[in-house]
Amino acid sequence: RLNDEFALSPDLRNNIKVLLWDNSPDPICFESGAKGLFEYKHSKANLGVSGAYNGAMAYAIECGYEWMLLLDQDTEIKAGFLRTMMHHWRDLDKQCEIAAIAPTVFVRGFVVSPRQQLFNHHRPYPAGQIGVAPGEAFAINSGCLVRVAALDEIGGFSADFWLDYSDMYVFHQFYLHGKKIWRAADAELEHDMSIMDYDRLMTPSRYRNFSYAESAFNDMYKGPIENAVQTMRIFVRAIRQRRKYRNPEFSRIAWEQLIYRLRVPRAERMARWFVESKKRNAALAAGEDETGGAVLQ
Repeated sequence: RLNDEFALSPDLRNNIKVLLWDNSPDPICFESGAKGLFEYKHSKANLGVSGAYNGAMAYAIECGYEWMLLLDQDTEIKAGFLRTMMHHWRDLDKQCEIAAIAPTVFVRGFVVSPRQQLFNHHRPYPAGQIGVAPGEAFAINSGCLVRVAALDEIGGFSADFWLDYSDMYVFHQFYLHGKKIWRAADAELEHDMSIMDYDRLMTPSRYRNFSYAESAFNDMYKGPIENAVQTMRIFVRAIRQRRKYRNPEFSRIAWEQLIYRLRVPRAERMARWFVESKKRNAALAAGEDETGGAVLQ
């Protein structure tokens, strides 16, 4: 699809540099001449999406690029998307308070991004409204056009949230730093999300990682009442998952998470989360194959 976009608008190639980041164990061997169409980076260690995006941020800073468009492999862009996003970044280039430009992202007809963060839940913004998103806004990584300087100002993506909740962390930091999110409602994407398709895309190991990342994010950035509501939500989730999904392991993981939150105090949960994160990062630095999510007991 990127090639289609470039073919329809050749001038896009003069304004957009494509960086392909590879987290797989072995580098890809391309046909002769293929690599001239993009820049290719292979990571010796799987640092997750946070590591990939931080690597891309460092590359953008080195090359002097001011904006960075994030695209995951499971995102399908629509015709005209790149040109529409380019118009937005040109219009907003001097408005330094705008940290990110967020298109409307659909998963099977459901708007998953951007959304407004409210008390212990979130909701989509009114359809079609272009402009600064009111309140605390968050968006999924893929499809977002991020101002490199703003991302650098908040310290980039977090190694603690290396996979799940990486986007929630970044957009919450933007909010805490007084940055704004621009709704590019005239740009749309289709995306696949494992969290919305347990039977086809989600695996128990991925769900366990998501579950503990969700818990850690709530422990760090939500108040006592919101955390209590979150614990009750997990109880309801465990029951629903047993009834709804073929694999009973998802429900068992939810029960595991519920018991963990009931038995372990909040401060200790956060301490354990950071310890596990340090272990994983140390293993990666040592060249060990450590790509699974943390298991906290």
